[in-house]
Amino acid sequence: MRDILIEISSPLSTLGNNGPNSYSETDPRFYTFLNEPYKEDATETTDYKNVVAAIKFLRSKPTTPFMVFLPLTKPHPPYSCPEPFYSSINASELPPLRPPGSSDKPDFHALIREYRNLTALNTLEGGEELFFRQLHAVYLGSISFSDFLFGMLMAALKDSGLEDSTTVTVFADHGDYAGDYGLVEKWPSGLEDVLTRVPLLVRTPGGTRGHVVQEPVQLFDIVPTTLELANITAQHVHFGKSLVQQLQGAMGDPTRAVYAEGGYSTHEPRDFEGDASTGGIPRPKSVYYPKLLQQQEKPLSVCRASSVRTLTHKLIFRTDPLDADHHSELYDLAQDPQELRNVYGLPEYAQSAMSGKTFFSKNRHRTRANNQPATNPTLIIGYSRDDMLVAFV
Repeated sequence: MRDILIEISSPLSTLGNNGPNSYSETDPRFYTFLNEPYKEDATETTDYKNVVAAIKFLRSKPTTPFMVFLPLTKPHPPYSCPEPFYSSINASELPPLRPPGSSDKPDFHALIREYRNLTALNTLEGGEELFFRQLHAVYLGSISFSDFLFGMLMAALKDSGLEDSTTVTVFADHGDYAGDYGLVEKWPSGLEDVLTRVPLLVRTPGGTRGHVVQEPVQLFDIVPTTLELANITAQHVHFGKSLVQQLQGAMGDPTRAVYAEGGYSTHEPRDFEGDASTGGIPRPKSVYYPKLLQQQEKPLSVCRASSVRTLTHKLIFRTDPLDADHHSELYDLAQDPQELRNVYGLPEYAQSAMSGKTFFSKNRHRTRANNQPATNPTLIIGYSRDDMLVAFV
């Protein structure tokens, strides 16, 4: 069987999907990533052109098995997209965002607001609450733009006659604060649900229409699921679980724990963004200047972090050679689904914290014990620069 793997992506430009940042460096909105709408027609955006390239491939009616890897840049910041999507969401109709200012949040929350001068947004008419609602509305408008492009793609798939033999998977590599907790963009050691609970949509021949898996899954599961759907036996070590049964209507595992990790360690300074070995800190006119400056001046605020999440609880454990337990977090998701009250260290939640650390220990031993090279290993790699990804098998 001859396989075809195609990655469709155009050379990226800072204005490939975004309008300009019209605020001056002294304006508190300058470092918020909120830009004006994209000035040209939507058909001129990088994302639109990439989708059109995928549509052209489908219309060529390929006769051999194929995979198309199609990364889109939206809704990644800057918060911008073409009209009418930019203005399509009424900010006044949105539910309240997660509020800022909780004293039991990790240090990077307050530091991001300080370094990006976000607290000065309260000097604007309507204050930061109104501003962040407007920013969040643009973020949702960007998602609507991606939805529109996805609709184009699905229509082309149907017209090509390949609909009944093609699996479509949509997923994202990370979420975004987009105003929640009074923050913007993301943070390397931030592991809140707004950053880690991302879309995973799969349409596959023989799948159960409309079925929603309520139990935990993780992005690691995409590889074994894709291999099983393609009747390929994995020849490499991996730790995901195939979701084929769930695609056919089965429920997931309600006892499953899923993992995420991020951040850097102070004994490996080259890993930090802004390190001199990788170009250093950009000039203040860069919207990323505060982020890199904070990492270099306050490295513990981006220390190594790992999370374990079940249906009912989430533990985020942060550790570093300079601080064995740095602003860890524990949330009772049944009582606090928005992760507003950190109960780490409270006596009544000591057992939950210990259970989470036990999950970490078991997972570490399991992955190390099985970390042996496979015979004739096959390595399949997908790399995402952006947010919304679509693949066909």
